[in-house]
Amino acid sequence: MLFQENIPLAPFTTLKLGGPARRYCVIKTMEDLFFALQLARETSQKTYVLGGGSNTIFMDKGFDGLVLHILIPGIRCFDSNESNAVYRVGAGVVWDDFVRFTVEQGLAGIEALSGIPGSVGASPIQNIGAYGQEVKDTILSVETVGVNGEREEIENKDCNFSYRNSIFKSGIKSKSIVTYVTFKLSKVDPPCFRYPEVAKFKQELETKFNSLANKITLTEKIEDQVLDERIQLFKEYRNLILSLRKRKSMVLDESDRNTRSVGSFFMNPILNQNEVTKFLNRVRELSIQPPQIFVEGEGLSKISAAWLIENSGIQKGSKFHGGVGISENHCLALVNIDGSTKALLEMAGQIQDLVFQKFLIRLEKEPVLCT
Repeated sequence: MLFQENIPLAPFTTLKLGGPARRYCVIKTMEDLFFALQLARETSQKTYVLGGGSNTIFMDKGFDGLVLHILIPGIRCFDSNESNAVYRVGAGVVWDDFVRFTVEQGLAGIEALSGIPGSVGASPIQNIGAYGQEVKDTILSVETVGVNGEREEIENKDCNFSYRNSIFKSGIKSKSIVTYVTFKLSKVDPPCFRYPEVAKFKQELETKFNSLANKITLTEKIEDQVLDERIQLFKEYRNLILSLRKRKSMVLDESDRNTRSVGSFFMNPILNQNEVTKFLNRVRELSIQPPQIFVEGEGLSKISAAWLIENSGIQKGSKFHGGVGISENHCLALVNIDGSTKALLEMAGQIQDLVFQKFLIRLEKEPVLCT
């Protein structure tokens, strides 16, 4: 196991920002992890856990500690029946590689999460979601290692999943390191059509699925031809999601300068009924057409952070001081043109202030700031 010193961190992030790490090591096995954590304890070094770098912001000065780059591999099926398949996946597996793998098996559950950058280990921390799906709905359990080397397997019901949050992000397990995630995926469910952008394609793809479902019910088992048709259907759905994300520069592409971001920088605000009423009153006072409001749970609603930003006077493609700006294709993506972390955070603060001044709503950052 190799420990390196003064390693630049910017190349490991989608923002391409940040100074060097005092020490850095790659973690590919549980033994690597236990050894690194023991060294950190013995030398009193602070640690930072890095995955795919798509939700991390490093400071310009870097990190004065040990960066543990989690690259634990492995996609293993250990249970399967006619309806479902269960996979245990290493935290270092690239998230979209795993999604593509499941789609190519004709499995439903995370197909709408195609194209999201990052690693499998980060998926439960952030409870990633897109186009009507959240990863919490497929996770059976999450395996972690604590800072003192203690191993634990946490079942879904104990993960405290909520919108872009979990026990691993802001709860009592926020210091634990995710090592493996176990998923349960469906062999029979259709693709997810909950999100408005996808719903308009529902009839075309659902017609194909209904035809396929009829074939399945007429047979005692899914024949190879029927499975091939199901896989093709899910591939078409995945391509649809990827095309929607690509239009917004939300698929990593070295040739697209707009992808030098962390994706959505701000979370969509979750409001209670009283807050929704105040917001709608404010919108009426400003003579603005209100946005669509989504039900997020009992007594809670979600509104679009992108709508708040655009209606605060900030447009796609806007440039800010210091070599940073707004994506040309999605106003929730704050991009690094040729700037610094300092400039990026100052821009984020300005956007938060503008939205609050106009709508009395404080946007919350989604990425993790490593200090």
